[in-house]
Amino acid sequence: MAKELTPIDIERAAERIRQEKETFDQRKKQDSYWFVLKLVMGFFSVIMLAGILIIATYILINNNKYPASVIIAAGTALFIDILGLIISVWKIVLDPNSITKLEPVTKQNGENNTPNTLL
Repeated sequence: MAKELTPIDIERAAERIRQEKETFDQRKKQDSYWFVLKLVMGFFSVIMLAGILIIATYILINNNKYPASVIIAAGTALFIDILGLIISVWKIVLDPNSITKLEPVTKQNGENNTPNTLL
Protein backbone atom coordinates (compact mmCIF):
# COMPACT_ATOMS: atom_id res chain seq x y z
CA MET A 1 0.00 0.00 0.00
CA ALA A 2 1.10 3.53 -0.70
CA LYS A 3 1.67 5.85 2.20
CA GLU A 4 -1.06 8.43 2.53
CA LEU A 5 0.14 12.03 2.30
CA THR A 6 -1.04 14.34 5.02
CA PRO A 7 -1.17 18.12 4.76
CA ILE A 8 1.89 18.27 7.04
CA ASP A 9 3.86 15.99 4.69
CA ILE A 10 2.90 18.15 1.73
CA GLU A 11 3.88 21.32 3.58
CA ARG A 12 7.23 19.80 4.61
CA ALA A 13 7.94 18.79 1.01
CA ALA A 14 7.02 22.26 -0.23
CA GLU A 15 9.28 23.89 2.38
CA ARG A 16 12.13 21.56 1.49
CA ILE A 17 11.81 22.41 -2.18
CA ARG A 18 11.71 26.13 -1.32
CA GLN A 19 14.88 25.82 0.76
CA GLU A 20 16.63 23.83 -1.96
CA LYS A 21 15.70 26.49 -4.51
CA GLU A 22 17.03 29.20 -2.18
CA THR A 23 20.27 27.24 -1.74
CA PHE A 24 20.71 26.83 -5.49
CA ASP A 25 19.95 30.52 -6.12
CA GLN A 26 22.46 31.53 -3.44
CA ARG A 27 25.16 29.32 -4.99
CA LYS A 28 24.35 30.71 -8.43
CA LYS A 29 24.66 34.30 -7.15
CA GLN A 30 27.96 33.58 -5.38
CA ASP A 31 29.30 31.88 -8.50
CA SER A 32 28.51 34.96 -10.58
CA TYR A 33 30.29 37.19 -8.03
CA TRP A 34 33.39 34.97 -8.12
CA PHE A 35 33.36 35.10 -11.92
CA VAL A 36 33.33 38.91 -11.90
CA LEU A 37 36.07 39.00 -9.26
CA LYS A 38 38.26 36.68 -11.33
CA LEU A 39 37.76 38.85 -14.41
CA VAL A 40 38.68 42.02 -12.52
CA MET A 41 41.75 40.37 -10.96
CA GLY A 42 42.87 39.11 -14.36
CA PHE A 43 42.38 42.54 -15.95
CA PHE A 44 44.35 44.38 -13.27
CA SER A 45 47.11 41.77 -13.20
CA VAL A 46 47.63 42.24 -16.94
CA ILE A 47 47.79 46.04 -16.48
CA MET A 48 50.23 45.68 -13.57
CA LEU A 49 52.38 43.24 -15.52
CA ALA A 50 52.50 45.62 -18.48
CA GLY A 51 53.48 48.54 -16.24
CA ILE A 52 56.24 46.62 -14.49
CA LEU A 53 57.44 45.21 -17.80
CA ILE A 54 57.69 48.68 -19.34
CA ILE A 55 59.50 50.23 -16.36
CA ALA A 56 61.88 47.29 -15.80
CA THR A 57 62.65 46.96 -19.52
CA TYR A 58 63.36 50.69 -19.76
CA ILE A 59 65.76 50.46 -16.82
CA LEU A 60 67.46 47.36 -18.23
CA ILE A 61 67.85 48.88 -21.71
CA ASN A 62 69.19 52.18 -20.36
CA ASN A 63 71.46 50.56 -17.81
CA ASN A 64 74.18 53.23 -18.12
CA LYS A 65 71.85 55.81 -16.49
CA TYR A 66 71.21 53.80 -13.32
CA PRO A 67 73.38 52.33 -10.56
CA ALA A 68 73.98 48.58 -10.47
CA SER A 69 71.63 48.05 -7.52
CA VAL A 70 68.71 49.57 -9.47
CA ILE A 71 69.46 47.40 -12.51
CA ILE A 72 69.60 44.26 -10.36
CA ALA A 73 66.33 45.25 -8.66
CA ALA A 74 64.66 45.85 -12.03
CA GLY A 75 65.78 42.48 -13.36
CA THR A 76 64.67 40.74 -10.19
CA ALA A 77 61.31 42.53 -10.22
CA LEU A 78 60.78 41.56 -13.83
CA PHE A 79 61.54 37.89 -13.17
CA ILE A 80 59.54 37.64 -9.93
CA ASP A 81 56.57 39.51 -11.37
CA ILE A 82 56.30 37.26 -14.39
CA LEU A 83 56.73 34.13 -12.28
CA GLY A 84 54.21 35.33 -9.69
CA LEU A 85 51.68 36.27 -12.35
CA ILE A 86 51.91 32.86 -13.99
CA ILE A 87 51.47 31.05 -10.67
CA SER A 88 48.61 33.24 -9.43
CA VAL A 89 46.71 33.14 -12.71
CA TRP A 90 46.99 29.36 -12.75
CA LYS A 91 45.93 28.92 -9.13
CA ILE A 92 43.10 31.45 -9.12
CA VAL A 93 41.74 31.58 -12.66
CA LEU A 94 42.75 28.51 -14.66
CA ASP A 95 42.80 25.78 -12.02
CA PRO A 96 40.00 23.38 -12.91
CA ASN A 97 39.44 22.57 -9.24
CA SER A 98 38.69 26.21 -8.39
CA ILE A 99 35.82 26.43 -10.84
CA THR A 100 32.54 25.82 -9.08
CA LYS A 101 30.11 23.54 -10.81
CA LEU A 102 26.48 24.36 -10.27
CA GLU A 103 24.42 21.26 -9.74
CA PRO A 104 20.94 20.52 -8.47
CA VAL A 105 20.62 20.50 -4.71
CA THR A 106 17.52 18.31 -4.73
CA LYS A 107 18.02 14.72 -3.74
CA GLN A 108 17.15 11.64 -5.76
CA ASN A 109 15.13 8.80 -4.26
CA GLY A 110 17.29 6.55 -2.10
CA GLU A 111 19.87 9.17 -1.03
CA ASN A 112 20.59 9.28 2.68
CA ASN A 113 22.15 12.75 2.99
CA THR A 114 20.77 15.31 5.36
CA PRO A 115 18.82 18.05 3.56
CA ASN A 116 20.39 21.43 2.83
CA THR A 117 18.74 24.12 4.90
CA LEU A 118 19.13 27.85 5.20
CA LEU A 119 18.74 28.00 8.96
